[in-house]
Amino acid sequence: MLASERRRLILERVAELQSIEAQALADELRVSAMTIRRDIKRLEQDGFLRQTYGGATVHITKSVELGFNSRALQYAAQKRLIGAIAAQMIEPGQTLFLGEGTTTSQFAQFLPPHPHLQVITASLSHASLLASRNIRVIVLGGKLHADELTMTGPIAEATLNRFYADVCILGAAGFDLQVGVTELDYEVASLHRLMMERSRRVIVLADHSKLGFRSPAVVAPVSMVTTLVTDEAAAQEMLDQLQACGMQVTLAGKGAPERAGQPDIQPETVM
Repeated sequence: MLASERRRLILERVAELQSIEAQALADELRVSAMTIRRDIKRLEQDGFLRQTYGGATVHITKSVELGFNSRALQYAAQKRLIGAIAAQMIEPGQTLFLGEGTTTSQFAQFLPPHPHLQVITASLSHASLLASRNIRVIVLGGKLHADELTMTGPIAEATLNRFYADVCILGAAGFDLQVGVTELDYEVASLHRLMMERSRRVIVLADHSKLGFRSPAVVAPVSMVTTLVTDEAAAQEMLDQLQACGMQVTLAGKGAPERAGQPDIQPETVM
């Protein structure tokens, strides 16, 4: 196993478990504890991990580009609530753009199969989930990202240019007042920007850990966002600033249903 692959697996395990002993990592990856300690030291130098207890335990310290399944485990309850709330905002007959991501996956899980609803997405996993629930889906072509099962690139953008949506639903790797909505991948950012430009309304789904964080690829300024759906742990000061800019902010509280079609949960719109 290459060192880069081993370090990525270390990050995924730490993101999933929040902390883990170096010896446990060594046993799982079938390498020496010394090799794991060298990897941890390198990751700490790069700012991703913090060593404690003499290097025996490590903790994740900042957002990193993890695999889809590992990211889905981070703040899973909040993402589920956010997705369920956002799904209630959609009406029959609308055309949606749906971006890739773990929070938008929860939105797809809870989206009711409204009459004449149409969803346009570059995510194969989202498309499969929606189609299994009898929701009409159009999948954009393009370059496949095997780890995320999503399409990007000029073919995807050219296809997207043939549509206009009532609502654009996006996740975000970062959401910052000054920099705007950001992503980890530049091609994903470009496609999401185009989705925003070709929609009447833009709803961004972001748990509190994304607020105030900046990822390298800028999607768009916050002025292009109509509504932010986040969770109750979001900093009130930032929510107030966003509202002062004219953005609607909706907080997802407790009690998300297990599936679409169960009784609605009541969101809190910050006033």
